[in-house]
Amino acid sequence: MAAQGAIENHRPDLKNSAGLAMTTSRFGKLVELARVTDSERRRELLREVTDLFFETTGARTQTADELFSDILRTVCADMQDGVLTELAERFADAPDAPVALMADLANHSFEVAAPVLTRSSVLGDDLLLEVVHTKSQEHIKAIAQRPTVSEKLSDAVVAKGDDRALDALIRNEGATISRTAFEVVTERARANVALHEGMVTRSDLPLDLLNDMYFVVAAGLRDQILTRNASVDPAALDAALAKTRARLTRSSAAQTDDARRAERFIQLKKAAGELNGILLVSLFRARQILQFQYGLAELTNLDVETVRQLIDRKDIDALAMICRAAGIERALFVTLAIVVIGGEDAVKRGEEFGKLYQAVPIEAAQRAMRFYKVRKASEKEAA
Repeated sequence: MAAQGAIENHRPDLKNSAGLAMTTSRFGKLVELARVTDSERRRELLREVTDLFFETTGARTQTADELFSDILRTVCADMQDGVLTELAERFADAPDAPVALMADLANHSFEVAAPVLTRSSVLGDDLLLEVVHTKSQEHIKAIAQRPTVSEKLSDAVVAKGDDRALDALIRNEGATISRTAFEVVTERARANVALHEGMVTRSDLPLDLLNDMYFVVAAGLRDQILTRNASVDPAALDAALAKTRARLTRSSAAQTDDARRAERFIQLKKAAGELNGILLVSLFRARQILQFQYGLAELTNLDVETVRQLIDRKDIDALAMICRAAGIERALFVTLAIVVIGGEDAVKRGEEFGKLYQAVPIEAAQRAMRFYKVRKASEKEAA
C-alpha cells in the first residue's frame, strides 16, 4: 500500500527524532493503520492516529508532519463520509493541520467539507478560489462565512454565489468587499428582500449604495438608513453623491419610445403650468401609468425607475417620504395614496394616510432624497 511505503521511507527519521517522542508502540499504530484492511479496526486506528497527531503538536519534525499527511490522506481516501466528517471537524481548528489533507476534505461532499471550509486557517486563497469555481453553492456559502474573507475571494463569491451565499458574505464583517462587488450585490438586493437586512446593516456599505436601497426596503430598515445619514458630515455626503453620479452615468439605459413620449408629454404639461396633482390623478385613473410615473417623478424630483417600483409595490410609506421631501401638500398625497391603493377601503383610510404624511420628518426625508436627485439628474442626461 502507498501508506505503508510512506511509513517505511520515513521510519529512520522518526526513530531518530527526539523532539517527536514517537515510541515504538506509537509508531506501530501508523504501521498497523497502513496495513489493516478491516474497516472497523481501521476506523478505530484512524482515531488513535488522529489523537497522536494532536498529542505531538509542537514536537513533530517536518518529516513526521509529512508522514502524518501521507498516511491520513491515503487512509481517508477509503473512508465513508461519516468518518471523514468526524475527522474534518477535529482538524478544522488545528493551525498545524496537514494542508494536503485539508485540501482533500475541502473538495469533498459538503457534509465533509463544511467545517474545513468555514474554519480551517491552513487553506489559502488559491485553493478556496478553486472550490468556489468548481463546487456547490453550499461550499461557496461556507467559504463566505470564514472568519476572514479576502477581497479577491469575496469577488469570486459575488460572481459565482447564489443569493444565500451573498447574504452570508454581506453579513460577515470579516469579509473585505470591493466597491465593484458591493455595486453588484446592491443591484441584486434591490430585487431580493432576503438580502435587504444584510445590506442595510453592513457597516462598510458605501453611503450612496446604502441610500440606493432606501425605497426597496421595509420601514424599520429605512429608519436605520436615515440614522446613518444623520451621522454623516456634509463632505462625506457630497463624496457619496459624486459616486452615485459616476455610477449612474456608467449604467444609464436607453429609454424606450414609449418612455420618451411619456416624458415629453410631462415636460409639455410642466411648461404649460399644468403639471399638478389633478393631472396626476386623472392620468392614473385613465390607466396612463407611464405618464403618471413620469409626472410623479418630475414633481418629486425622483428618477422614474424608483417611482415605478414604489407604485408597483403600492408602497405608501415611500410615497409619503417623497411627497413630504418635495413639499407636496398633504391633501394631494392623501389623494395619490387613495388612487394608488385603490378600492373602497383606500377611501376609508384617508385619515390614516394623512397621519402617515405628518409623521415623516422633513429634514430626514430631504437628506435621503439628495441621492435620488442625483439619480434623477443622471436619468435626464442619459435621455
